[in-house]
Amino acid sequence: MSKIRIIIIIWFLTCLNVINLSAQDISDALRLKELSYMKYAKRADCNSTMGTTLEDRICLNLKFQQTDSIMNMKLKKMLRTIANDTIKTTIKTYQNAWVHHRRMKSEIVSEGYRGHMLGIIYLGCMVETTMQRIKEIEELSSKMIDYDTGN
Repeated sequence: MSKIRIIIIIWFLTCLNVINLSAQDISDALRLKELSYMKYAKRADCNSTMGTTLEDRICLNLKFQQTDSIMNMKLKKMLRTIANDTIKTTIKTYQNAWVHHRRMKSEIVSEGYRGHMLGIIYLGCMVETTMQRIKEIEELSSKMIDYDTGN
């Protein structure tokens, strides 16, 4: 194999690795943001809901968007602090599996509900599960820092 071919292969594999480590799975946030009822989001006052199921669903969707964004920000920040590429790849692989877990858990919890109640239960689970993951990421980040500093 020629040296040029080897260099091209190494460059290509490096690019794939960088793309894999920097990309976050935001598919749930994008999918939920585009649901038809979200066209009414500007009308909803999430600080003082009227108690309608549509408004509750909109506010939970917005809360999920915010929570998912915070989680991804904290994950990216943690990944930037890790020098070991193998650990970064392992964390990214775990995160992708976790995103699938969150979706499946929310589907199971909301099974049997219909209409807006289905959305409320589903989104409530998505928010709660994501908030738990944020705590896990914060805990892992603090342990990684302790490990890196030898404390």
